[in-house]
Amino acid sequence: MNMKFLKVPRKLAEQTRQQLMEKGIISPDYDIFREGEFVFIPVTKGFRGYELVERKADKKEPGFRSLAGALSSSLDKNELEQLTTSFDILGDIAIVEIPRKLEPKETEIGNALLRVHKNVRAVFKKLGPMEGEYRVRRLARIAGKGGTETLHREHGCRIRLDAAKVYFSVRLSHERKRIAGLVQPGENVLVMFAGVGPFALLIAREKPGASIVAVESNPAAARYLRENIALNKSGNIIAEEGDVRDIIPQKYRGFADRVVMPLPKTAHEFLDMAFAASKRDAVIHFYTIAGSEHPFEDAMARAEKAASRHGVRLQTLGSRIVRPYSPELVQVVLDLRKTIGKIGPGQGRAGSKQTTGQARKPSPAQSGAAREAPFPS
Repeated sequence: MNMKFLKVPRKLAEQTRQQLMEKGIISPDYDIFREGEFVFIPVTKGFRGYELVERKADKKEPGFRSLAGALSSSLDKNELEQLTTSFDILGDIAIVEIPRKLEPKETEIGNALLRVHKNVRAVFKKLGPMEGEYRVRRLARIAGKGGTETLHREHGCRIRLDAAKVYFSVRLSHERKRIAGLVQPGENVLVMFAGVGPFALLIAREKPGASIVAVESNPAAARYLRENIALNKSGNIIAEEGDVRDIIPQKYRGFADRVVMPLPKTAHEFLDMAFAASKRDAVIHFYTIAGSEHPFEDAMARAEKAASRHGVRLQTLGSRIVRPYSPELVQVVLDLRKTIGKIGPGQGRAGSKQTTGQARKPSPAQSGAAREAPFPS
């Protein structure tokens, strides 16, 4: 039968798909498909002047909409209660946690996930927590085919990575979008602990007038970082492989209008490097792990301790809980403005405005934007 499809340029397809989903316009009974440079999305009506075309299409075969539903005939009630239904999808692979008591059923769980998510080619289970200096997790395939390398898409960026060799979290997607939105035209941005480049790539895409330096010490992640810069044609990013303690003092002292520090477990140990790399009135996005009872106070105390040792004053522009870390701990980000001058008792907190929700966007005058600075070659 004939079905209405919205003809959307490929580069706008994901953004448009999300908008259509929010408005409830997508027809769930038909598949999205691509022809050349256009993506065809099944819809119930037109949208924003995009061309509406009719194509012959068959309805999707009936299927399950949830992992628990797909396993309802394979697992008993007690097993379904133990099932971990949250998982991460990176590109065309899924990473799941299998409770020990369900390990005999892990193949069935993996195959069920493949049935629910047709875009997934392989399912991997976690073999333990993040380990080592580079925060890498051991994985084992339980269903599907192929390895752990994948091409992930996020906010219009293409990110190639190997989930068994590098750290990458899809759960920071919103935070990356938030930071990119705060960057002002003409800023110099330093991304420490840059990984395969998700923060840097999105900033480069959304703020092409910014100059970005991304520093990563994991050789595998640094290789993917360089590859992703080329893949996204991000000419305003410089990739630096090595330790920030070696690279910043030699090449980027006083460089940055904005510093991003997405290493929550140990970022506080590198605040001295953030201070050294940043200009006066620069913004530092400091990520850390804090107690869930007083998260912002704990995080600010940690930042102030480092600031007091280096003659720096910090003002809080915004603060938010990024995500839970454990029952007693949360991951926090403080958006801090750095000024020069010794700190008196409590001065870091005085006048600070802390919020538990979305951090507020500073004005261009506050953000240290648009100051002239050479971009190192």
